[in-house]
Amino acid sequence: MPSAGGKNKLSASLIGQRLIESGHLTFEQLEEALQLQRETGLLLGEVCLLKGWVSYDQLKSCLPKLRSKLGDKLLALGYITIEQLWLALLEQRHSGERLGEILIVRGWVDRSVLNSVVK
Repeated sequence: MPSAGGKNKLSASLIGQRLIESGHLTFEQLEEALQLQRETGLLLGEVCLLKGWVSYDQLKSCLPKLRSKLGDKLLALGYITIEQLWLALLEQRHSGERLGEILIVRGWVDRSVLNSVVK
């Protein structure tokens, strides 16, 4: 049975391969991104976004289809920007707080909007 770390590495390499095959990333960028991923603990996609190598839409097109999440819903409805979403997600990874609470505390979304989207 693969370890959790092995699974993350496999997922990163699959996403990296998809980004290369789609023409969004070069092999050299992937190598650098994987190194930065090891150094920072960020996800491969986060590294590529922060470096400006891929857009959110390009990355999303290469990710496996996932269930709709709160951040994606708020983004799609125009309540938050992609930059706000990524900042909140990074904060969530470090603090462990719920995404909705982070967005409310930062003043990017009010509780009534959050409640209407969650329902």
